[in-house]
Amino acid sequence: MALSMATKMLLNNGTHLPAIGFGTYRISEAALKSLLPTVLQQGYRLIDSAPLYRNEAALIATLQSLPQYGLQRSDIWVASKVPPVAQGTEKCRESALGTVERLGGRLDLMLLHWPGVQGRKPADPEQAVLRKESWLELERLYNQGKVSTIGVSNYTVRHLQELLTYCSVPPAVNQVEFHPHLVQSDLLRFCKQHQIVLQAYSSLGSADGVKAVLQEPTIMEIAGQHQKKPAQVVLRWALQLGIAIIPKSSNAQRIEENVHIFDFSLTEDEIAAISGLNKNKHYCWDPTNIA
Repeated sequence: MALSMATKMLLNNGTHLPAIGFGTYRISEAALKSLLPTVLQQGYRLIDSAPLYRNEAALIATLQSLPQYGLQRSDIWVASKVPPVAQGTEKCRESALGTVERLGGRLDLMLLHWPGVQGRKPADPEQAVLRKESWLELERLYNQGKVSTIGVSNYTVRHLQELLTYCSVPPAVNQVEFHPHLVQSDLLRFCKQHQIVLQAYSSLGSADGVKAVLQEPTIMEIAGQHQKKPAQVVLRWALQLGIAIIPKSSNAQRIEENVHIFDFSLTEDEIAAISGLNKNKHYCWDPTNIA
């Protein structure tokens, strides 16, 4: 199947997730408000948000003005998250319902942001207890129609294996850090085996790793061969691996460049060469030590 901005990935609940969306982490509220018109005009149809990002008001304002862009609310996927401070039955429900209400009474995708609980030591056995409570509460909200799709973020294979032992609604999405220096092949394989879509954040290595990733000679050489920018090659690589992406930028030109990735394709050898750059390097957060 040819990839395009209209490409969607079938989720295990029968809905279809846009393969490419726009990430909003570390973008100020004012900047996001000015950027979202460009985002919509460039064809992004998924916007990834979270209470921790402190820019929700800009998203709310944009959702209210969708008709200006010839769009309806049903044309856009909005994703948000339950923060680590809100793990556990009551806190999770309060946080999730508050987010849904602020975003106009509808949310397309709600994720548990982190397998751990803010303020607790990573090895604390209560981590597993509280994230189980949170997941079961998300299931209730899903079954009540409060959220359309539920998933997790930053879950390792071990966390997913644990979740699958008690869930009645399996996670549809696992959003994790994934880029050429962190090619989580085992996690990707596990997710595919269990019909969980892997969605990559920090696809270019995040603010801390973007130069290291994009200046890799292998990536620069492949970019030159295709007359593309290194970032475009890396995003295309992820899509061809079957991964959904949510690249972010505070620069309107790069927002446009990041979607010009559908007029070329990488060979199997090029994909393998990029994957071979793996260093198991987290530039963001490492969830592997969360009990």
